[in-house]
Amino acid sequence: MQSNETQRDLVRNLSFLKLWLQRPVSLGAVMPSSKSLAAAMAADIDPAAQGAVVELGGGTGNITAALLESGIDPKDLVVIEQEAALCRVISKRFPDIRVICGDATKLRRLLRAAGIDRVKAVVSGLPLLSIPKRAERLILAQAFSVLAEDGAFVQFTYGPRPPVSRTIAAGLDIVGDRSHWVLDNLPPAAVWQYRRRVEMPAMACSA
Repeated sequence: MQSNETQRDLVRNLSFLKLWLQRPVSLGAVMPSSKSLAAAMAADIDPAAQGAVVELGGGTGNITAALLESGIDPKDLVVIEQEAALCRVISKRFPDIRVICGDATKLRRLLRAAGIDRVKAVVSGLPLLSIPKRAERLILAQAFSVLAEDGAFVQFTYGPRPPVSRTIAAGLDIVGDRSHWVLDNLPPAAVWQYRRRVEMPAMACSA
């Protein structure tokens, strides 16, 4: 059984590598996220909270698997993937979840068409640091336009730099915190969680 799963992982990894050789910028990583990294991203989401979880850039489904293993109900999980070949991989691997083959810069439109109106978390496997800034800002703006007020945007990155530029974060009024280091990923990765900035109430002045 384990040998069969290992073989399936190898086939999925080779499929991902083939696509990366064709479009390295759009995929970002040479290989899919490791199980440790996927588990760290899933750990940032409360499976009991109300609303859908939207995964951007499903790849071969490693993060999808971790989300399901963490307790996310399959009916609450939606994967947005632009590459048709990877959409087929995820759909075959997880027949009980919704897979939408589309562009994350059109996220609001895609979710509206699918009848999804409440999103508690967006989990991104997209290479934000390697895509044009305009696309980065548009993806984040779309994500926060569909997220609940207390919703989280979870993103991984390689190295110590935040995955969202400070200029874009300030413009969208969002703040990020690094929640996990995953040293056994190749290369080592960090998981960041972004939320809307919460204004602290003004202190009342004593007479």
